[in-house]
Amino acid sequence: MASVTSSEKKGFLRLSFLDESIRVVALALVVVIVFGAVTTPGFMDIGNLSVVQKLSAAFGIVAVGQAIVILGKGIDLSVGAVAAFTPPIVLQFMENGSSERTAILLAIVLVVLFGLLNGLLVAFVEVPALFVTLATGLLYLGGAKVLLLESNLFSLPDGAAIERLATGDVLGISVSLVVAALVFIAAWLFLTFTAPGRLIRAMGDNYETARVSGAPVRPLQVSSYVISALLAALAGFILVARDGAVSTVGSAFTPLLFVALTVVIIGGVSLSGGRGTILGVLLGAEFIGLVTNLLTLNDLSPATQDLVRGLVLMLAVAADAWLHPRDEETAKSQDL
Repeated sequence: MASVTSSEKKGFLRLSFLDESIRVVALALVVVIVFGAVTTPGFMDIGNLSVVQKLSAAFGIVAVGQAIVILGKGIDLSVGAVAAFTPPIVLQFMENGSSERTAILLAIVLVVLFGLLNGLLVAFVEVPALFVTLATGLLYLGGAKVLLLESNLFSLPDGAAIERLATGDVLGISVSLVVAALVFIAAWLFLTFTAPGRLIRAMGDNYETARVSGAPVRPLQVSSYVISALLAALAGFILVARDGAVSTVGSAFTPLLFVALTVVIIGGVSLSGGRGTILGVLLGAEFIGLVTNLLTLNDLSPATQDLVRGLVLMLAVAADAWLHPRDEETAKSQDL
């Protein structure tokens, strides 16, 4: 009988961890659905479930970018600022006379440069990602308000292409859901079947080993932050398309940041890096979308909603520590 090698055992154990994470979030999803159906009138209505799916689409898109960064053993606290302030920047450009296409292209260039700034500071200057993205989130917010935005409230003009993210459909399916599905599929293909995607996992699993083996760890880190910024901006467009307007009165650390972190962690992506699945992120997005919808339908106060979100995030972090304990090898690798 053939013996099982050490690497095969590790691979099996890792798969078991991932399967357990998915089972946990799937069970939590079922519990929320049953609880909502029993306690909240209208929760299971088709119209309400459609609203939940559009909300989960935005949550899922920003969480996919966050997951890619965390899988590479980073973290991006600037996604809330990018999601909240990129749409107003586009609308401001349009008010200043730019076409919608030109305004979007200019904003995309700005977002890419911002992602590059995050990545370069983390990868080449070697400032811890936690502090870099904490600072750049404030930089993005302050720069937008001081240098670009001339109003605190922007509305989508009639016929704007961005609006079609919420109102358009493809074969009866909302455009926002189609876009989210494409993002999830692309992320799964990237992490599973491409060399850069697999190297990001390897880098998160053991940074020093990946670096010594010749993996281009610094360019990979930079790329992950660019991807995260672009997906955060896309999520922001979906949210403003749904609401029809956006306010710039807020902070860089909007609820969307904490939602993204909660989705990623509850979806089984380990904060230690290297472990997690896109399927888990998808289930996590559905879970948080349903919880957010329940809070809204029950007309809970903003303070109570923040309390519930905080508890969910705390439980998710505790579950991550339980499912993905820090071993000696992980403890020796770089911190977030």
